[in-house]
Amino acid sequence: MTDRFADALHRLDADRDPGPLVELAGEDTQLVKLDEHHETRGREGAQTFWTDYRDVFDEIETTFTHTVVGESSAALEWTSTGTLRDGKPFTYRGVTLIEGDEEELSGVRTYYDSAAFIQGRSGTA
Repeated sequence: MTDRFADALHRLDADRDPGPLVELAGEDTQLVKLDEHHETRGREGAQTFWTDYRDVFDEIETTFTHTVVGESSAALEWTSTGTLRDGKPFTYRGVTLIEGDEEELSGVRTYYDSAAFIQGRSGTA
């Protein structure tokens, strides 16, 4: 599942296509972006979650740097670089926790350094 998730995220980065990530979600999958207390559920929620995520960026490339895999969960550390919608460059790091089995995800929680976005909004970056 970690490989499928990584491949699907790379597709979202490159093509703006949330479809492969939505296909990994089940009807009860919970998706949470913790810094904004943003939570969605199910496939419809996954569509919204991943579309909203991608719409922040003009260009983005994610590199997975470390993965820890358990029986029904995994932690994927990553670094993303690119440009925001306003053209400002960014680099940020984080961790995404996924839960589920080989068929579908039951949970996705992402933790990341939001300073790249806060600084960009305040004009201090």
